[in-house]
Amino acid sequence: MAKVIYGESKLVDDNDRENWITDTLSKILKDYKPENILNANETALFIQYLPQKTLTIKKEKCFGGKQSKAILTVMLGANMTGHQKLKPLVIGRSKNPRCLKDAKSLELDYDFNKKSWKTSEICEKWVQKLDKRMIAECRKIALVFDNCPAHPKEINQKLKNFIVFYLPPNTASKLQPMDQGVIKKIHNILSQENSAKSYHCA
Repeated sequence: MAKVIYGESKLVDDNDRENWITDTLSKILKDYKPENILNANETALFIQYLPQKTLTIKKEKCFGGKQSKAILTVMLGANMTGHQKLKPLVIGRSKNPRCLKDAKSLELDYDFNKKSWKTSEICEKWVQKLDKRMIAECRKIALVFDNCPAHPKEINQKLKNFIVFYLPPNTASKLQPMDQGVIKKIHNILSQENSAKSYHCA
């Protein structure tokens, strides 16, 4: 379940990182209360993915079958204080998946496309929905995204109570809160739960 790369593989540009902290982050902290500063990031979940290691009796051979390639994309977010966790955005392949037939009763938003990927259209729709919510709550929000192509760069002109800020390229692994152990923790929890349900050794 947790077959995913956390953060970025490219080297972080320390100059870009420091400049963003000095210029952009300082402005965000000055203009917005901590509870109104949000960060969100997506991750891939290989569902039904089993761990590579298992317990066996000494000298007993353990052979594994093919790993499941079923995949979901999940976007997680929270505010700076940690007191507000956004509804996860789950992206699958089916318009009406059986496992989510009661999705309206779950604390999540669902969307879909053929590859289970987050597209700029899906992301824009998600942000606009949040914007409407914050208008109703009379809150002005700063949302921090990384430089992923799926994060629409021209969206601010369509928002009223949101301003989206973008991290410089190749800095998310150091600057993005969701990459500082939050997403990895979620993967670990889901992997353990999935192993408990699907554990087998043939």
